[in-house]
Amino acid sequence: MPNLCLGTAQFGLAYGVTNTAGQVPEKTLAALLIQAREVGVCWLDTAQSYGNSEAVLGRQLPEAHGFRMISKLKAQKKTEFKAQDEEHWEQAFKTSCQRLGVMYLDAFLLHSTGDLAKPGGHHLNNWLKSLRSRGLVKRLGVSIYNAKDLECVDTDLLDMVQLPLSLFDQRLRDDGTISRLRANGTAVHARSIFLQGLLLSTSTQWPEWVDAHGRAHQKALEDLAEKRKCRLIDLALGFARHQEDLEAVVVGICTNHELTELKQAWGADSPWQKDEWKSWSLKDPSILDPRRWPR
Repeated sequence: MPNLCLGTAQFGLAYGVTNTAGQVPEKTLAALLIQAREVGVCWLDTAQSYGNSEAVLGRQLPEAHGFRMISKLKAQKKTEFKAQDEEHWEQAFKTSCQRLGVMYLDAFLLHSTGDLAKPGGHHLNNWLKSLRSRGLVKRLGVSIYNAKDLECVDTDLLDMVQLPLSLFDQRLRDDGTISRLRANGTAVHARSIFLQGLLLSTSTQWPEWVDAHGRAHQKALEDLAEKRKCRLIDLALGFARHQEDLEAVVVGICTNHELTELKQAWGADSPWQKDEWKSWSLKDPSILDPRRWPR
């Protein structure tokens, strides 16, 4: 069974399509971090592009917290890289560690694999590998949206891959991407397990831009939850716990109540019967890919 990783975008941004409360206040975060460790969260996943998430975490992390830290290099605006760009990346990395109050990271990921395909991408490749050889990161990796995002990536960078996976979004499981990564020794962390909260909301609460088919799919899941006498979060996390090829599942929480629900659902028996969750895959990229959502 995979372990839990706490996503932290909502600590530095007003993140999530169902998040109506905005960025999580620091006072709330301090209590959440203490409780998250008690629940069994092993990793904290942040990024340079998550607003002030790194700095907020660094200020609020409890002493001797034991979390393993993951951060990501933000997508680069430059269309071509030169050797001197390594100084900029190095400073950005050092700043991330300083903000988090750590000497090294468990993992450092690329937020955009397309940066490696740019002219001079080998400079970025070599710099990333130097972080690992210098002991500044234990693992390197990438964050992807689809299998094509891996085509330009040196396999030596693939200690870890973070990718979208949920009850409704099983594309990278069905096409064999996850099993191939695991066969090559790559750790897989699944994000968007709640589809930014859509899977935990009733169909009547879904955004207006979702079509009737998507709403009907969610309504059917609500009906199943009622039939099984469980909650939507039980179905979403029950699916995640069945994924044997995952090292971790990235989850986002904003309140103590949500953390309590997470603890209850993660420790409960799965409501799924055998592999019936396989039939719940939704094929609509306009719902599955947040980059396509109206802003």
